[in-house]
Amino acid sequence: MANTLASPLSRKATLIKLSSSAWSGKKVDKKVTRETNERYHADDDAGEYRKRLVEKKALERVGKAESAARALFEKYTKPWSRGMGILPNALHAEFSNEWRKIQYEHDEAADEFAALYSDHVDEMKAKLNGMYDQNDYPDPAVIRDRFALTVKPYPVPDVGDFRSDVLDEATVADIKREMQEASEEVLRDALKDTVAQITKTVGHMAEKLREYGKGKDGKKNFFTDTLVGNVRELAKLLPAFNLTNDPELAKISARISKELTVEDAQALRDNEAARETVAKSAEDILKDVSVLFG
Repeated sequence: MANTLASPLSRKATLIKLSSSAWSGKKVDKKVTRETNERYHADDDAGEYRKRLVEKKALERVGKAESAARALFEKYTKPWSRGMGILPNALHAEFSNEWRKIQYEHDEAADEFAALYSDHVDEMKAKLNGMYDQNDYPDPAVIRDRFALTVKPYPVPDVGDFRSDVLDEATVADIKREMQEASEEVLRDALKDTVAQITKTVGHMAEKLREYGKGKDGKKNFFTDTLVGNVRELAKLLPAFNLTNDPELAKISARISKELTVEDAQALRDNEAARETVAKSAEDILKDVSVLFG
């Protein structure tokens, strides 16, 4: 099993960092918290009362866009460090296209919230009644600035490019060695993450196919179309995440694509023989993954 790169990682991938900020629309009311603790003779730190400053639905659209951004980041990257992810160059265009749609939705949602901000405050003022405090609210002129969603690209550090005019050769060699060791550790972690993803997705398919129609108490176990959809998505992404060109991982990827994605979900529900064949293949793949990468 390969664990190093034939060519520098910097030629195969880019680092990206996802950053986000948002106004939560909530705040701890210290006065109500103190009164509640006193009423029930509780310690001062027994609990706290967090009040909504606007209706929950007012921030739902912004929140959904931020959640979609994090899901996209997790889908297309492998962990690096300090919140950064490794984005394979083979997936960069696809990631960028999907990111632009999410960022547009986020910015539009934030603009909409800012435009209706005063109305949201007035609506909640009546509901909060005695708990309303104007000091809890940011000024309308700055509320839009509380929302941001960005990704920034960074180059992957390349050992061969590191040079210094002030450090001696021994120190430079030590730094290069540490950089190489760090790069190899990242590759090992990326492989572990990929193997975990295979185990989870393929294992879920095997389990659901085996359980189909065997429910208890008159309830029939079932599976949705996403069972096959998730495996197809995995098969599409795996080649790009094989950053070391590991031949065993390439074989597993090919088998997943060939053996687990041909039949759609409805065909697997209707055809017991097909369901048995795919379930067996999924189980065999899981066993091989455990032996090869366990």
